[in-house]
Amino acid sequence: MRRPILLDTTLRDGEQTPGIYFTHREKLYIASELSDMGIEIIEAGIPSMGEEEQKSLKAIRDLNLKSEILSWNRLLVDDVIASFKAGINTIHLSVPTSDVMIEKKMGRTREWIIPQMEKVFNFALKEGAIISFGAEDASRTEPGFLKKIFSAAQSLGAKRVRFADTLGIMTPAQVANRIEDLSKDINIAIDYHGHNDFGMATANALVAWEKGADVVSCSVLGLGERAGNTSLEEFVCITQYLENSIEQFDFIRLKKLCEIIAEWTDCPIPDRKPVVGKKVFYHESGIHVDGILKEATTYELLPPAYLGGRRTFILGKHSGLKAVRYFANNEGYEISDSLVNDFLDYMRYQMAQTKGLNVQSMFHSFLRLKAKKIS
Repeated sequence: MRRPILLDTTLRDGEQTPGIYFTHREKLYIASELSDMGIEIIEAGIPSMGEEEQKSLKAIRDLNLKSEILSWNRLLVDDVIASFKAGINTIHLSVPTSDVMIEKKMGRTREWIIPQMEKVFNFALKEGAIISFGAEDASRTEPGFLKKIFSAAQSLGAKRVRFADTLGIMTPAQVANRIEDLSKDINIAIDYHGHNDFGMATANALVAWEKGADVVSCSVLGLGERAGNTSLEEFVCITQYLENSIEQFDFIRLKKLCEIIAEWTDCPIPDRKPVVGKKVFYHESGIHVDGILKEATTYELLPPAYLGGRRTFILGKHSGLKAVRYFANNEGYEISDSLVNDFLDYMRYQMAQTKGLNVQSMFHSFLRLKAKKIS
């Protein structure tokens, strides 16, 4: 299976997360780490925001990273000029294409778009730009019109087009149909850019790639507007370990970057966040612990160390005989089946009455009183 081209938009769409921004130094660090991990394209910022953003983009460019450094721009000549001032000539040009966006947001009509594309493309290409073209709100754009717009971008000289599910409203089946249909007529690369408003961003990105999208836009920890974007760590983990299309991605390094960005943005990683959550390798249920003690792959597809994690067994309401005996042996005690049942009954009774019990401390006390020390 072909390899997806990874486009990271943490420094652009990720920084559009309400209340989040990165300092100049943080941007350089993030870009360097992403490039060293093998991210092919880094969407690094919006030059039209002003001199400070342009300064950061210039500094990222001057790092001479292996990644393509991409700037984000509206479909305006002035935005292109701002990109050139930032020293960036690989530019993404974006324009709304759904009727609601064109009419209500832009105050324009469909007929305005292609002439504006011609004007901006001609200027940018004459000045040596390499163009990626994006349709904002592509998911709500009439399919025939979207195909017309993308065909125009292709004819005008774009090297790829972006299908943006701006509101995260598509299902995987809908994405599959739209991307497969576009792939029949568009001969340049298709970039799928999904949002996570209904929790489908990663699944949608996966099916978009499977159906013909060459490039997948992601962000670290899924940062982005509202519910965020496709999560880089989730998509890369799926394509390496389930799809076998990426090899030897450094997940420990990626997890470290996730933790650093979470700290910088004051957005703690949920304990059970897929791939990078600190408790995704915690186990309590008796049948799970029993299975893992016999063969780790019964309930862990991958060794936790591969993803920078560590397996941890927890004593709790759903623990079983094997788990309790495992903990007792680790503490240096022998424990009979009847004592295990006594402890489980006592623990479950206490849990039904009280929240926040320290089960481990309860178990230690029980062992000292009831169990036999291993000689």
